[in-house]
Amino acid sequence: MTSGGIPEDAVELLVLDQLPGVGPVTVRRLVRAFGSPQAALIAPSDVFSRIAPGGAAVARSEKSRLAEATAQLEKAVGQGCTITTWRCPAYPPDLHQLADPPPLLFLQGRASLLSSQGVAVVGARHATQRARGTAERLGIALGRKGVPVVSGLALGVDGAVHVGALRADGDTIAVLGSGTDVDYPRSHRRIQKSIRERGLLVSEFPPGTEAAPHHFPRRNRILAALASTVVVVEAAKKSGALITVDHALDLGREVWAVPGPIDSAPCVGSNRLLADGARPLVSIADFVSRITASEGNEATDQRRLAFSEGVEGGGADMAAVSAPDHRADCDSLDVQVLTALSDGPLQVDELAVRLGRPVGQILAQLTTLELFGEVERVPGMRFRRAA
Repeated sequence: MTSGGIPEDAVELLVLDQLPGVGPVTVRRLVRAFGSPQAALIAPSDVFSRIAPGGAAVARSEKSRLAEATAQLEKAVGQGCTITTWRCPAYPPDLHQLADPPPLLFLQGRASLLSSQGVAVVGARHATQRARGTAERLGIALGRKGVPVVSGLALGVDGAVHVGALRADGDTIAVLGSGTDVDYPRSHRRIQKSIRERGLLVSEFPPGTEAAPHHFPRRNRILAALASTVVVVEAAKKSGALITVDHALDLGREVWAVPGPIDSAPCVGSNRLLADGARPLVSIADFVSRITASEGNEATDQRRLAFSEGVEGGGADMAAVSAPDHRADCDSLDVQVLTALSDGPLQVDELAVRLGRPVGQILAQLTTLELFGEVERVPGMRFRRAA
């Protein structure tokens, strides 16, 4: 039962979750021990302190906390968020498999996407062009097959796979390390807006919560739980993507990794996953076929995808998905434009000459890339790759 879009227990759960020294694990213990979040908030301090830190027992009695939590939830509802808690039927059941499931989720967009597991695609923030291209093609292929793409909206691989899914008019879920109303990273604000309108934004943090380093490992467990399969496109030795893999393995999810050059530092972590038993993703066509066959989605797909195989830079390159105009994606104009801009800002006519394309076609492509945060304008009507 909800009141004004705020689920029962949501206010009290948020108060508990925001107490000093308390996190999802402790909230869960408190609710189990006392039977409800309301009971936990009024339990005797000596009993409460056996489960939660001493400072939390004192802080819970601050009258402002209930008012602040109520205001945060009302703000979320006012922004169009759907709020779901452990007890709500809409709460994703797979999150209950986590040792520390988030007490609340804030959803913006198509909350119905949570009813079907997708494929999580993760990787380096400072990704190589090879990895970004692979991630985008993977997003396109999964999007066309009706498989939801789950990622974290970060720079690099995450952003590329979201863009691929959006370009294919597919479904995509972004799990955030901030409130759903906070644009982070700022260069992805257009992508975030598109996902809010066409896909789903998910966060355990209430509106107004700024991104923080310790939020992203927490985000990664949700990302892994919402997917049936996790793909690592590229990861260095200490990449945060490997945290997602750890959660995925704990949950019994299947893990795939894209092979990379053995002497490439950005690929050390993902190549190590292969050595440790992850499945090698050497063909997007084969991977998508396996995923859709296992989930029974092939019968619903009426469009064929054309693929071509190739090897790039000494490592296994992914099969390229055919673009709507039937050009191989690896030769598509957006990749050519981004490659040309790797050397620095260029004017539209300079790009047109370099690529041998009409100025109007180049300008249209730059507009699309700018929309998705891939390029940005600089003085003198020049364009450069976004940082």
